[in-house]
Amino acid sequence: MARRVAWLLIAVIVLIITLPRAARADQPGAHTVPVAVLAFDSEDSEEQADALTGALRSRIRAAQGWSLIETTQALGMLTAALKCPSRPPPECQQKIAEQIKAERYIWGFVAKGPTQGQVTAEIHLYQKGKADTVLKESYADNLKDSNDDTLRKIAARIVERLGGTAVGVVVVKTTEPGATEVVVDGEKRVPLQNGTARVELAAGGHAIEIASSSGSPLKRNVVVTAGRETVVELTAASAVESPSSGGGGGPPKKVIGGVVMGTGAILGAVAIWQLVSYLGYQSDGEALKGQVQRPDTLVPPLPADTQCRDTSDERCRTLDSDSKRASALAIGLGAASAVALGVGAYLFFSDSSSQTEQAAKSKTRVVPTGGPNSAGLVVVGAF
Repeated sequence: MARRVAWLLIAVIVLIITLPRAARADQPGAHTVPVAVLAFDSEDSEEQADALTGALRSRIRAAQGWSLIETTQALGMLTAALKCPSRPPPECQQKIAEQIKAERYIWGFVAKGPTQGQVTAEIHLYQKGKADTVLKESYADNLKDSNDDTLRKIAARIVERLGGTAVGVVVVKTTEPGATEVVVDGEKRVPLQNGTARVELAAGGHAIEIASSSGSPLKRNVVVTAGRETVVELTAASAVESPSSGGGGGPPKKVIGGVVMGTGAILGAVAIWQLVSYLGYQSDGEALKGQVQRPDTLVPPLPADTQCRDTSDERCRTLDSDSKRASALAIGLGAASAVALGVGAYLFFSDSSSQTEQAAKSKTRVVPTGGPNSAGLVVVGAF
């Protein structure tokens, strides 16, 4: 019985360690792009517009790097209330943002065409202080259910395409005396406040420079990921190393965390093995009780409640010693495993170190996309 319990315990622990983490949407916070989805407007395809709105909201709830700002507001209702045209110009888009209290939102229209049996969605991504991002997607007009697999795939593709133009955040920190501002790509200037500046940038490579009144500027190339926050700590020592030189620094926290978690898993496995051994020794001792006799062979076998250590039988003493050793090892290694797994997980999942790469400015371009059920165009670029 004891062995069965031990193997069941092993199975549960192994399952917990190896079970993959369930994918889930990012929660609202500094590391995600919060965005609202306004109900799409339409003059001739209301069902398709409602279905696409629902599919987009569902996709953003599940998408990594995004967080959905829950709202039931509709584009048509907002434009009417704010006395704006049905296709709101930039100043009206700003009014809508203030009304729904969102710095980013998706809005658009659905209309029949361009061919029989199709509708075309015109999707806009509003971002405060940025140029309007527009893309179009044509698909079959029979997709009127937001839970339809085909429509969900179309929504996923739209969100992915919008993600290419969504911004990321770079947090620049420095302790250098005389540092006054951050210069991005030699053009954009952001003042430092208490040694920190927060900059929203298009995804891709960017050159970060800290202008200083007391010495040479500090430079670093970083890669910005849409919907993610990149922390850059610039000091004279860190700026000496060139990102393209291939040298340097210690391994990132994610690597260290992975190694520590691996060590913890090994210690846990050894602890489990010692636990199994301990239970085995206990079981063997129970079986031996009724067989061992006292030194005087005329004395009957030990009573059932007598401990092995109370006898001079060599087998009993050996089992007792082995059992104590296995118990101590199981407890000690188990505790060490728990600590290593905890520390490793913290290092692995809290790593926010920046990636570095040569800066490359993005040129505005129109990219055609297509599929068996839809086609479209997307305008991509850094604004």
